[in-house]
Amino acid sequence: MLTTLKRIVQEVNQIPVFDDALCCLANRLIEALKVDSCSIYLADYEQQHFMLVATEGLAKAAVGQVSGFSEGLIGLIGQREEPLNISDAPRHPRFKHYPEVQEENYHAFLGAPIIHQRKVLGVLTLQQKRKRRFSEDEEAFLVTLAMQLAVEIAN
Repeated sequence: MLTTLKRIVQEVNQIPVFDDALCCLANRLIEALKVDSCSIYLADYEQQHFMLVATEGLAKAAVGQVSGFSEGLIGLIGQREEPLNISDAPRHPRFKHYPEVQEENYHAFLGAPIIHQRKVLGVLTLQQKRKRRFSEDEEAFLVTLAMQLAVEIAN
């Protein structure tokens, strides 16, 4: 997995337009981890929300939609500043349904905070249609990639 991680980071770093790089990252994660959806949310501290900035698997029209810092699973990851691995996300008490995202068919959820110098810059998520818990290797992969992404966002 380390080789895959390195390849993804190198490819994404070569893309000069940040939004394009994020879209590429979402695509590469889906391919590498064989998941159904990958989404990237960035924090906006002025407006106190996370904004969906890139997705592969959710509705493209949802890009630009927001989730409050204290709302849903994205908000929970941001508050706790730690990964969240859930086999059936819609049953989680903090799950919030956003119709425009069109994630009704997804159950398994893995999210990792994007943190740089103790500040949450965003959240990176994976989703799968079938109920399952993501493996420790998948979680470590996502956390490592989130750390790499944090450096790029900060710079």
